[in-house]
Amino acid sequence: MKRIVPCLLCALALMAACGGKSERYDRNVSVPKGDPAFPPLTTSWVIDRTGALSDSTIAIGDALCRQLKTDDVAEVVVVLINGVKQPEDWATHYGRWLGLGKKGLSTEGGNKGLVWLIRPDAPEKLTVSVGRGLPGFTTVDYGPIMDDAIEYLNFGNYDRGVMTLIIRTDQVLRAIQSGKK
Repeated sequence: MKRIVPCLLCALALMAACGGKSERYDRNVSVPKGDPAFPPLTTSWVIDRTGALSDSTIAIGDALCRQLKTDDVAEVVVVLINGVKQPEDWATHYGRWLGLGKKGLSTEGGNKGLVWLIRPDAPEKLTVSVGRGLPGFTTVDYGPIMDDAIEYLNFGNYDRGVMTLIIRTDQVLRAIQSGKK
């Protein structure tokens, strides 16, 4: 009996890992301890919890992000929020919490989500979290985008920084998708 229980537990764990149907490859969707709550994705793909963006930037940025989703390129969210102390974890968990990208394996076109996190109150203002379904969108691609946007963000021009992020991300993701990168 003592041998059966551990074997049964191992078998159940193996079935869950290999054959079980899970909606997400990683279920860690919790807010990192001490960080602000995740804002819901309600009316816009551009979420400004700081009041730093103009209405026109939010509207134009949202339209571009919606078009990326409509064209099945990616689901891109830009969020401005203060108080995030663990930006990499926060951005990654936020994308998972939202369920960004189509469901399914990345090899089937799923997990095509991207979170741009902007923290106006932090020295390191910009963080990116790229879903597994965007393997072609690497540091070589988003590094220059970040470099261009950070020049505006560091000087408080959040409208221009956000538009730079979204426009350049749109261009690069479409080039990757079309095979012209």
